[in-house]
Amino acid sequence: MLISDFDLLIGSTAVTNDLIMVTENTSELSRIENIVVENWIARPKK
Repeated sequence: MLISDFDLLIGSTAVTNDLIMVTENTSELSRIENIVVENWIARPKK
């Protein structure tokens, strides 16, 4: 499954600049190699 162009741009920018990616879209962005992802939104599971 492909990662969308914009998510790939944002994610690769985070990796290149050694940044932590804060997003709720962890499933897609976590597939980028060497990325550090944090989800600051704690939604209760249904």
